[in-house]
Amino acid sequence: MAATLASLFGYKPNNLAQNKLPNEPPKALPASWYCTPEMYELERRAIFSKLWILITHKIRFTKPGDFLRFHEAGFSFFLCLDREGNINGFHNICRHRAFPLVSEDEGNIRILSCKYHGWSYGLNGKLAKAPRFDDIPGFNKEDQRLFPVHVHVDTLGFIWVNLDSSPNPVPWEDAFKGVDTQERFRKFDFSKYKFDHTWHMDGDYNWKTLADNYNECYHCTVAHPDVANLADLSYYHTVSTPGHIQHFSRPKEDRVDQDIQNASTYYFPNACMTVSWVFRAPG
Repeated sequence: MAATLASLFGYKPNNLAQNKLPNEPPKALPASWYCTPEMYELERRAIFSKLWILITHKIRFTKPGDFLRFHEAGFSFFLCLDREGNINGFHNICRHRAFPLVSEDEGNIRILSCKYHGWSYGLNGKLAKAPRFDDIPGFNKEDQRLFPVHVHVDTLGFIWVNLDSSPNPVPWEDAFKGVDTQERFRKFDFSKYKFDHTWHMDGDYNWKTLADNYNECYHCTVAHPDVANLADLSYYHTVSTPGHIQHFSRPKEDRVDQDIQNASTYYFPNACMTVSWVFRAPG
C-alpha cells in the first residue's frame, strides 16, 4: 500500500530507497495563501510580473498582423507578428492615456490604432502617428513606443513571455534550460501541427489549486478513469526541477501495441502541457 501511494504521489516505485518518504508529514502551504487578496497581489508582483510564463505556440501566427490577446494575473498584453517575421509582445495600453489598443482576443491588423485619441503604432511597437503632437516642443516619437513584453520562442516553437519592466529579466534558461529538448518530445514534430481550438474553464479558485491538482495523480483512478484504463499508474512518477515537473507513465501491457505516447509537463507558475497521439476531451 505504501509503495502504491508513494507512486501516485510522484515517487518512482523502483527507486523508493533514494526517494524516502519523510519521517514526518510535510507541511502544506497555509490555506490563507490560496484565498487572501494580499497574498495574490504579492504573487502578481513577485511571480507573474517577474518570471517567464508559457503562453502559446508560434503556429498560431501565420501572416503579418496576426495577433493574440492574453490576460494573466490581471495583466493585459498581446503578441503580434510583424512584417519582418518577429513575434513581438506589448502591454495592451496606449502610451497617451492608457486606453486598450486591442479589444479582441485574436485577429489580424495592419496597424495598432487607439480608438480614443487616434494614436497609431506599427507592429514593432513604434509610434507612427500622434495627431497634433508634431509641433509640441520636446515631443519625440521614439520615446513613445509601446511598453514591451519580453518574448522567448523555444526550440519547439512554444512562446514564453516575461512581464518584467526591466530590460534584462531573469534568463529563461535559469528555470527552463533543457525543458524543450526532452527526449520524449523528439517523438513529436510540432512544426507539422495546426492550431485547432482553445478551451476555457472558469472557476473561483487560486492558480495554485490548479497546479496542485495537475501535479498529483492520486485522483486519477477516480476522476479520470480513462487515464487509468490506458496507463499503468503503478509506474507513474515525476522528475522535479526548479522550474518544471516532468510526469512519466507507461501504457498497460494490453495497450502497448497501440503506441500511446504521452508527455506531460508542469511549468511554473501556472502552465501545464500534455502531448499525446490520442486526443482526450477535457474532463
